[in-house]
Amino acid sequence: MSSPNHSTTPIPTGNSRGKGKRGCITVFFSVLIAGGIVLGLGVGLAAVFAPNLLNSMFSQLTGAKIIQTRPVGGDPANYDPITNFDSMQAFAGEDARLVKFEAQFVRSDGTLDLTASYLPSPRVDAEFMVEVDAPADAPPLGAGGGGTWYEKINIAAYTLNQSRRVTTTNESSRLTYTYVNEGMTRSVSSPQTLKPVFLEPPACPFEAFWWVALAEGAPAEAVATITYDEDGYRFSIRDVSVSLEFTTDCEPV
Repeated sequence: MSSPNHSTTPIPTGNSRGKGKRGCITVFFSVLIAGGIVLGLGVGLAAVFAPNLLNSMFSQLTGAKIIQTRPVGGDPANYDPITNFDSMQAFAGEDARLVKFEAQFVRSDGTLDLTASYLPSPRVDAEFMVEVDAPADAPPLGAGGGGTWYEKINIAAYTLNQSRRVTTTNESSRLTYTYVNEGMTRSVSSPQTLKPVFLEPPACPFEAFWWVALAEGAPAEAVATITYDEDGYRFSIRDVSVSLEFTTDCEPV
């Protein structure tokens, strides 16, 4: 006698729905984990290949004063800090005012090579100040307070593509980051009460100072350091004891 046919269709049990829910939860957490891994990899790659972009994003999100960077005006290998001063001013900010200016290792044609490989390398430093509100914890007048508060803004043009690691600390946090110099960097200090002497933008062509130096026997292959402040310009060449001074009107003293 043949045995009766039996259905092979599985009968749901009381736990089958629970298994389905656990499966959905497992998929959900897997998506979260995968998303976290992708985000982490993205941040990690940005930190290696685009640190300036990551720093900019962090600065915008937190308001932190990190060092910023952008390309210089003109040709970095033949950088003229006088004709390209406007780009430094723009980087400092419209309301920032110049207080000091120095160019190290200026060639006889009035330019610097910001691609040079020798050390110390050519660079230009422009120090600006901008008036700001007094900080919340500033002492009141009569307790050492009062006066006008300023932030110092330093714009530095130096060798391209240098990578630097910076650590900043305050009372509640510590931040470490890396940036790659694109040509100029911008750094901002904490507010202080100061009485700065503001300068007009430098207008004297550095090549003109070199003409005077060459006429007095300075070697044409040398490089000079030129400083500009409220007293005018100082021109010097380290290794050959050449030192000259010029007025703010570019005339020899």
